[in-house]
Amino acid sequence: MTVIDSEKVCVFIPFAGGSGLSFEALRRAVGAYMPVVGVTYKSRYQKDVTRAPDTVEAMANEVIALIDRLAVREVILFGYSLGAIVAYEVARRQHEFGPRLSKLVVAACRAPRIFSCAQVTLDGSEEEFIQTLSKFGAVPDFILQHSAAKHRMLPSLIKDFQAAALYRYVAGEPVEVPLTVLGGSDDPFAPVEDVMAWEEHSHNFAGVKLFEGNHFFLTRHVTAITKIITKPVGSIARLPVSSRYLDISART
Repeated sequence: MTVIDSEKVCVFIPFAGGSGLSFEALRRAVGAYMPVVGVTYKSRYQKDVTRAPDTVEAMANEVIALIDRLAVREVILFGYSLGAIVAYEVARRQHEFGPRLSKLVVAACRAPRIFSCAQVTLDGSEEEFIQTLSKFGAVPDFILQHSAAKHRMLPSLIKDFQAAALYRYVAGEPVEVPLTVLGGSDDPFAPVEDVMAWEEHSHNFAGVKLFEGNHFFLTRHVTAITKIITKPVGSIARLPVSSRYLDISART
């Protein structure tokens, strides 16, 4: 059993191709308030990725097993991009682990009912795959700009996107856990109107907070996002959304 000297822990679930070491600046910032545990799926960055989870359900299974080993009473889940869908599926299965899930924060992702990664080319060459990722900003720039990082991460990246492509939302009751949604104002991979659609997936919806930026807007707003993650649940007020985004939603 993993022993953490805290009543509360924040579990970070990464974007496709990411690991428990992703978003170092945010992990450090949140870590000033509570312990942070990053999720790294098995076989991550190994040459043989056949043992790596190949569905969102399998990813959720690994996260649930990790949470159940934590010697804490309360867990906050933070999921980014594909990690948001995994976090949501974990929240739907809260009865399967011991610690209480007190808060769910998801970012840079379409709502589960309309989730799609159809923009990414998975049936072509590796170069076509990389080009579509670059076009939509679906992975951090350093992965594409540095050959060593690209070579190391590409197998896991492809495997994660294949898992994402297989995901199909199964209708059910909205989750009870308080849900906060973060989005980028100029994110072509998770458009504003699709991010706002998360509201239907929780009985305890705290609202949508939109930040200037593209799919990885997080890197520019660490302080603000840290406050959202660490704010006590009892003090969460429904987050306002700019009227220009409400207008966008109304037109779709």
